[in-house]
Amino acid sequence: MRNFIKDMIGSKKRYKDYKKAKQNLPEHYKKALDALEKYMWNFARGENFMVVLEGVLHLFEESSIDNVPVTDILGTDPVEFADSIMAQYPEELWIIKSQDKLREDIKKIGE
Repeated sequence: MRNFIKDMIGSKKRYKDYKKAKQNLPEHYKKALDALEKYMWNFARGENFMVVLEGVLHLFEESSIDNVPVTDILGTDPVEFADSIMAQYPEELWIIKSQDKLREDIKKIGE
């Protein structure tokens, strides 16, 4: 029980730290990160998804320092950008587990 409470408090602090750092971004970076976050949380499996969001935040922080345009960070398709980032963290996504299950179910039917 003690570890559960410690994890909850740590997770809450981590999320608050993330939100605070995001607020320090220039407005257009912040808006883009908000949109990405909203999209990506749809596929998150749990609190460990913060690793993904923190990685994207770090990319945006570095890019803002170098004045890299948001469109250069995201490319022509923000969905493709977000999906490629999330694909690097399959253990944090429920959709990967669902996709693997579908593939396995269909494979069994074909046998």
